[in-house]
Amino acid sequence: MAHDSLLERPYACPLTHLPLHGEGDALRGAPGGPSYPLQGGIPQFLRFGSAESDVGRRKLARLNELARRDGWEAALRSVYRGEPGMVDYVTQPERASFIDLLPITPASDVLEIGPGLGQFTPLLARRARSVSALEVVSGQAEFVAQRCAQQGYANVRVAAGGDDCRLPYPDASFDVVVLNLVFEWCASRCPEEREVDVQRRLLAEMARVLRPGGSLYLSTKNRFAIRYLIGKADEHSHSMRFGSALPRSLWRWLLRRRGHARPGGMLHSHRALAALLREAGFARLTSYWAAPEMRFPKDYVPTDAASVRAARRRPDFVQGEGRGVRLLMQCVPAPLVKHLTPGLAFLATKVV
Repeated sequence: MAHDSLLERPYACPLTHLPLHGEGDALRGAPGGPSYPLQGGIPQFLRFGSAESDVGRRKLARLNELARRDGWEAALRSVYRGEPGMVDYVTQPERASFIDLLPITPASDVLEIGPGLGQFTPLLARRARSVSALEVVSGQAEFVAQRCAQQGYANVRVAAGGDDCRLPYPDASFDVVVLNLVFEWCASRCPEEREVDVQRRLLAEMARVLRPGGSLYLSTKNRFAIRYLIGKADEHSHSMRFGSALPRSLWRWLLRRRGHARPGGMLHSHRALAALLREAGFARLTSYWAAPEMRFPKDYVPTDAASVRAARRRPDFVQGEGRGVRLLMQCVPAPLVKHLTPGLAFLATKVV
C-alpha cells in the first residue's frame, strides 16, 4: 500500500532542524546550508563516514548484491552461512515480542533507530502508518530498504545517519521511537565528547522528534547485571572482567592501563538511566525484565515486585542465561530484580 504522507514528509537538517527537500541527487535546505547526498534513494547523513572495516563493507556489498538477485532471506543465509547465530538474530520473530508493549496503532508514525539488518522494521511497519528507520551503517540501511520493499512494506523510509547522535527529522514527527540495544554503543563515534554527554544528546533528540505524549522504548544492557558482578567479561569494556560494574574511576584507570582511551560502550544502572530519561523530558517510566536475556528474550516482565513474584511462580519461567546467573537471580529479592537484570528496558512518555 502507498503512503503519500510518508513520501511527502521532509527530512530535516540534523544540525539546524530546518526542512530538507530533494534536488537531483541530494537533499538540500536553505541556500548555502549543508546538503546530504542520496545513494540509491537513501539519504546519507553520516558525519564520520563508514564505521565498518573493509571486510565488513565487502560483506555488506555482497549481501546487497545477492538480495537484489535472490531475495533478502536467501542472501542473508548465503552470506552468513558460517554464522548461524547471526541468521537467528536477524530472522527470529520471537525476538520482537517487545513490540507488543508499544502503543502502536494504524495511525502511528514510528522512528526506529539502529534497525541493523531489519529484524524488527517490517514487524513495526505491519502495525504502523509509517516507519522511518535510521541506520549508522550505510550497507545495512540499503539492506533494510531492500528487505522491506521485498516484503511489500511501502510505508517504510530508510536513511543512513545518527553517528553523532543527531536526528535528521523535524520536531514532533513521531508517535513512537524505538531504540533497541543501541544506546550503549551510541557514543563510540564521538571521541572528543564524554560518552554520557553524547547519550544525553540522543535522549534530547528523541524527545524533540516525538509528539507530545509520544512514547519511547529504550532497551540497553545493565551496568550491574549479575554476570558482570560475578566477573564475566564485559564486551563494552574491551572484554575486561567485571567491566562496567567496577567503580567508574577504577574502570577508566584499568582501561587506560590496557591501552584503551575509551570504553567500547557506556552502560548505566537502572536508577541512573531512569534519571537520564527524566532529565530529557520523559515521564511515566515503566521498566521491564527481559528474561532470560536481552538478545533472545522469552518474557517481558514489569519490574514491580508483584509482577516479578507472579512470573517466578511459572514453571516455564527462566531467570537468566547460564546456570550460575539463573541460580543467583532466584536468590534476588523481587524488589531488587530491576537493579540486577541482564538488561534494562524502559517504556517512557514524553512530557506534554
